[in-house]
Amino acid sequence: MVTVDLRTRYQGDTIALEPGVFFEERLPALLDANGAAAGGGARRLGLAPLTLDVAGEQLTFMVGADDRIGARRGGGDALVVALDGAAFSDLMQDVASTFGLQLTGRAEVHRGSFDAFLEWEPVLRCLLDGRPVYEPGSVDFRESDGGPLDLPHSFTLGDSPDDIGHFLAEAGFLHLEGVFTEAEMAAVSAELDAAIAAAERDDGASWWARTGDNEWYPARILGFNHQAAALRELLRDGRFARIGTFTEDLFVQRDPDGTDAAEGLLKKVGVVEGASDVSWHKDCSLGGHSRGCCGLIVGISVTGAQRENGELGVVAGSHRANVAPLGVEGLDLPRIPLPTRTGDVTVHCSCTLHMSRPPISAERRVVYTGFGLAPRDGDQRVELDAAEARRRRAAQNDHVRRGQRERSASLRAGSYDL
Repeated sequence: MVTVDLRTRYQGDTIALEPGVFFEERLPALLDANGAAAGGGARRLGLAPLTLDVAGEQLTFMVGADDRIGARRGGGDALVVALDGAAFSDLMQDVASTFGLQLTGRAEVHRGSFDAFLEWEPVLRCLLDGRPVYEPGSVDFRESDGGPLDLPHSFTLGDSPDDIGHFLAEAGFLHLEGVFTEAEMAAVSAELDAAIAAAERDDGASWWARTGDNEWYPARILGFNHQAAALRELLRDGRFARIGTFTEDLFVQRDPDGTDAAEGLLKKVGVVEGASDVSWHKDCSLGGHSRGCCGLIVGISVTGAQRENGELGVVAGSHRANVAPLGVEGLDLPRIPLPTRTGDVTVHCSCTLHMSRPPISAERRVVYTGFGLAPRDGDQRVELDAAEARRRRAAQNDHVRRGQRERSASLRAGSYDL
């Protein structure tokens, strides 16, 4: 048996970390332990020095003459990013990422570019958490017997669990064929129709998108399981439960009766605004990788998905690669399309880079749900009620939409190439 548990920090272990305390008490040991690896990564990426300006107190990270990361008090003249104290504390403890801070308006680039700030993400994670920055060619794909792994391979629930688990750990994704029947998917599709018809703008339980003919429609139904009895039965079914058993990790499924356990998505042709197609990203891109990865994101294909109607694409092995959480430019790992039929299931690790193509000839329907890693001794989890969880999801969606509008060219250039 194998594992996809990459956690190095505990839920609830954060403190209010001031810049001076970090510089004097924590940073020296981090530089001793991880400075060489982080410096090598920054050198390969060609990063300019990063100055964090925390309410006027400045801390600059740079690559020294010895190719190690160094740090000093004071400013720089290349890349300067302003944060408040809480944002600095969150960044240094992986509560929020560089992307998450910028997207939510908690980081302001005073000199340089946002992209340059984002490129520091894997180097900061290396320095702070000891996870080496990805080096091209360092991830390969092997069967358990040492032979090459067949990355386009699909499985069924009747295949060897050991083989499925090994593939998931190596590649970071799965395609499971024929998990559910067409009749079961037709019942879920009818429930999605009803939920879409009942949704209202600003109801807090749906995300909306706009097509080229100026039609706004609910593209994503949050807590869809509460409106879908047939779906709840499938989420309680042993076929679904088996998806969380292929590795040695203990996974926990959200309660389909008591929590927002699933979201229903309708991807229409010609969407020009809103929550529909998403370019390459990791689900931990806003932060928190070290406390939550890898969870399993499960997509239930209510309709099949091919190139022409919004199939999922993944970057094989990217869950094992400490890279920037957005984009694939310059990344040498294989990009794999996952075409599905009705009733198939896709699985990807929460830090596997993935995207979905925009439909060009037919709509796609899919339900997203999943499994989280079980809490460990030392975790202090705080469960949000459904209303607060949806409020935060809605705020995240607003920020994502705003960020995509502001950075549409750089985010979408080559976004759907496979």
